[in-house]
Amino acid sequence: MAWSGDATLITLVFGMFGLMVLGVPIFISIGVTAFAGLALMFGIDQASVDFASFLWQSLNKFELVTIPLFVFAAMLVQAARLGDELFEFAKVCIGAVPNGLGVAVILTCAIFAGITGSSPVTAVTVGLIALPALAREGYPDRVRGALIAGGGTLGILLPPSLPLIIYGVLTETSIGSLFMATVIPGLLLALLFSLYVIFFNRPAIKVRPYVWRERWPILLKGAPIVVLPVFIIVSIYFGVVTPTETGAVAAMYILLVGLIRRRLNLKSILAAAMNAALTASMLLLIFGTGSVFARYSALLQLPQKIAAGVTSLPGGPLIAFTGIIVTDLFLGTFLESGALTILTIPIFSPIARAIGIDPVQFGVIIAVNQEIAQIHPPAGLNLVTVASISDIPLTQMMASILPFIAIEIVMVYALYLFPNLTLFLPNHMSMP
Repeated sequence: MAWSGDATLITLVFGMFGLMVLGVPIFISIGVTAFAGLALMFGIDQASVDFASFLWQSLNKFELVTIPLFVFAAMLVQAARLGDELFEFAKVCIGAVPNGLGVAVILTCAIFAGITGSSPVTAVTVGLIALPALAREGYPDRVRGALIAGGGTLGILLPPSLPLIIYGVLTETSIGSLFMATVIPGLLLALLFSLYVIFFNRPAIKVRPYVWRERWPILLKGAPIVVLPVFIIVSIYFGVVTPTETGAVAAMYILLVGLIRRRLNLKSILAAAMNAALTASMLLLIFGTGSVFARYSALLQLPQKIAAGVTSLPGGPLIAFTGIIVTDLFLGTFLESGALTILTIPIFSPIARAIGIDPVQFGVIIAVNQEIAQIHPPAGLNLVTVASISDIPLTQMMASILPFIAIEIVMVYALYLFPNLTLFLPNHMSMP
């Protein structure tokens, strides 16, 4: 008996996740699944032609240049060891408030996120600097790990967010609008994280206050780094440059700062370029094969069928929205945010439109939800990352990370219920 297209797709999806569990690279798992689906539909010869054609069409988009540029900027920041000045800058800005060092970690993550666009890179870079400092000030291991893992999630929300770049290309949504839409939610999350650290982390730990003659040299040294994320946001808002151009400016700016401070040489620049090329290539291969898989799903009209079914569910749009969030959160526990975006957005996006969610608003909601997946026990990527760069067992962080998850869940529903949190800035920005 012949299988229906939907049954075939379900079988192939289980096969794809099976390959991933066996350790097959994500882009190969997705690519094999997409090719198998096309072959079952059209035959091997036609599938070969369609696979190559769809792959080329998905990657032949100028907006994707943004990804390697911002990845290169992130690698240069790591190579130039600029995180040290950034952490000192944050400590001086926070001052002697209760648990001020913990708040400084959140601020450092927020600023660093505005340069790298990557959650694991933010967690690793800030973690290597801040974890020893937190230990010296008496913060327990479980709190130290949760601070870095939770603060690191800001890396995929604040611009330049790599998952949002992918989302924008997939859904043909303005990347500049998506970047602007993240600013208010990102700052709110950083504020809520900081308030939690100040008022609820006990016992409260006070740091030594800085006198002004100590502050000025630190502020002046950190200011050139802090200027960059501010420039990215302001320049996109006023239409001075496009997101792609800001990627080039960011990479060149970090390169100049590193050279002026004698933190970079030809060897370290080439190493950063090689690491960036490998990381960007992996992301683009996942994007390309994921786009082919999405085209196969579209040929079966799967997104339209799901959207039609969801709109008739009892409980209305809120139940459908919760279904999207729970599914995305579950898959995000096992998949990296870029791969998760590529696989799920072609299906989730039509559902979101069917229940009345603006594409820009939905992109930011998904980014916040993926933040939760990054720190969700037992296998959230940021938790694993922090455990790998420290002596903190993953199990010790699980309870301490729960308040950060609760704050982000509240934010997800706030963004759904109050669209202007995401849409206010995009609606008032200038377009280049």
